[in-house]
Amino acid sequence: MDKIESQVMPAPPNLIAALRAGFDAVANKIVIILIPIAFDLLLWLGPHIQIKTLLNRYIDAMASSTIKTLETGDVISSMMDMLHSAASQYNIVSLLRTFPVGVPSLMASRLPTAIPYGLPAFVDITHPFMIIALAAVLMLIGIIMGSFYYLLVTQLSLQGKIELNKAVNNWMWSSLQVISLALALLLLFIIISIPSVCIISAIALFGIPIGQFAFFIYLGIILWLAFPLLFSAHGIYVNHLGALASVRRSMVMTRMTLPTTALFILAIFVISGSLDILWRVPSENSWLTLVGVSGHAFITSALLAASFIYYRDADSWTQGTLKLLKSQSGMPIRGG
Repeated sequence: MDKIESQVMPAPPNLIAALRAGFDAVANKIVIILIPIAFDLLLWLGPHIQIKTLLNRYIDAMASSTIKTLETGDVISSMMDMLHSAASQYNIVSLLRTFPVGVPSLMASRLPTAIPYGLPAFVDITHPFMIIALAAVLMLIGIIMGSFYYLLVTQLSLQGKIELNKAVNNWMWSSLQVISLALALLLLFIIISIPSVCIISAIALFGIPIGQFAFFIYLGIILWLAFPLLFSAHGIYVNHLGALASVRRSMVMTRMTLPTTALFILAIFVISGSLDILWRVPSENSWLTLVGVSGHAFITSALLAASFIYYRDADSWTQGTLKLLKSQSGMPIRGG
């Protein structure tokens, strides 16, 4: 029996092999990193569309309506200074960096305000409805742009080549699936967050330390719920599944490969996060930042390719295991 099972069972996922294959795939077709490089150059050197005036107005209104005590006065003042600084840096074009699918970007989180030849062009929008409309358009474009990038990386990582015509043919379908997925995840986040924020605010009335503890519990719950959904978009590109079917496959796969998948995700965060520190070393007004932008584009593209390879192997192992268990027990086992 053991001999039969060893012949039928697919090979389990290997995180080291997936990482190595992902880096090899991008290194063999380095042209793929031009997409994230171009995106970062747009955020860095292109016009910066700001909402500084409107944000500062809301921050000042919030500060004036906040009840200050001896315990919270310094904390609130420090927080307001941080919010004003963030408002002066924020570039609404960074909304093109969308989730769960989007083109990776170093500048979307860095939000530079200087360029090597002076200052970029700043445009400050003050009309709320115009801001909302522009934000919606930018996020929609970001998802569509990210979907095309994901299609190319999927082909590169799983087939070793890019088939542009095939990617274009699947582009709109995959974009619609990702939009549906993003809306569903956003709705889930709102449903969880609204009562949680109310509870945390009520708890914070008893003291800032207690409120911080409640916030960390809330953050832990969000991370616990989000982990099975980390590969929710991968099934759309690897297996051509719909959004709901892709979510189900992601949940089943992460549950059955939990230790290996957790190590794989940890490895991605460690590699990406540690190297991001290096990419941020050059000043934003130095052309050496191009080195950081290029390095970030290569690493994130390689890690994304590795994630598709890992997902393919883990999903194949999961589905093969479920079929084997079903054939042995004679009972239906739902695995997506």
